[in-house]
Amino acid sequence: MRAVRTQKIYAPSRYGQMHVVCAEPVAGHARTPVVCFHQSPSSGAQYKVFQQVMATDRLVLCPDTPGFGGSDGPSSPVTIPDYAAAMAEMLDHLGYGAGRKGGVDVVGCHTGTLIGTALAGSRSDLVRKLALPSLALFTEDERAKMKAQYGGPQPILTDPDFVPKVWRQTVIDGSKDFTPERRLELFAERLRSGTRAWFGPEASLKFDCATALKAVTQPVLLLVLNEMLGPNTRRAADIVKTATVIDISDRAGHGAWDSDPEALAKPIRAFFDA
Repeated sequence: MRAVRTQKIYAPSRYGQMHVVCAEPVAGHARTPVVCFHQSPSSGAQYKVFQQVMATDRLVLCPDTPGFGGSDGPSSPVTIPDYAAAMAEMLDHLGYGAGRKGGVDVVGCHTGTLIGTALAGSRSDLVRKLALPSLALFTEDERAKMKAQYGGPQPILTDPDFVPKVWRQTVIDGSKDFTPERRLELFAERLRSGTRAWFGPEASLKFDCATALKAVTQPVLLLVLNEMLGPNTRRAADIVKTATVIDISDRAGHGAWDSDPEALAKPIRAFFDA
């Protein structure tokens, strides 16, 4: 595997400084850069292992969504288009866009798929292609069930069982595809946004993904995994006119970002380079 160089940078956005982890091959690269948008509540650390695999032949940027990880965030709930606009400001600052460095390729997961979709629809000069595993496309019934479970403020300051419950879900009973140390890291990232952690899920549940997908003109890879949003991702093929569907649910689930990153990187790389 080619040697990869990693560094952390900060870029401005409407909510303050945005933390971005950048990885690229030491020997240089000429391919289109990739930007990975994470699920919530979490951070760009979700892609830590995958990023190293993907960055062997191109620059890979993993920003923390405003209010998550190391990024400054809003003081009140915002929308998915707001998050996408902040990402556009970060990419503008780094020199991407028409007449400059050109567009980037986008990878998303859960909330990140919506941010990527909104960014592609609003700034076609910034987004060349999208890979959307685990697409957060909900029916109204699904949305209602998700909202009952994840919507609204969480009782992190009032429920003495809240943090232990998250600990057990993430560290003790979390996916065995992740090492115990990695589960601990992801637990810390999940809690890092504190009382505002619900802003991301709330924005996701209010976003009209189906309508936004119809506005996307760029090529889209719908990568179906063996996880909760696998059926939702497959269903999007009926909406996205520019979709390519690849089903890897027989060998890759949500934990593959860590346990088998090449299973995800291989079809994503091939799609971006086609």
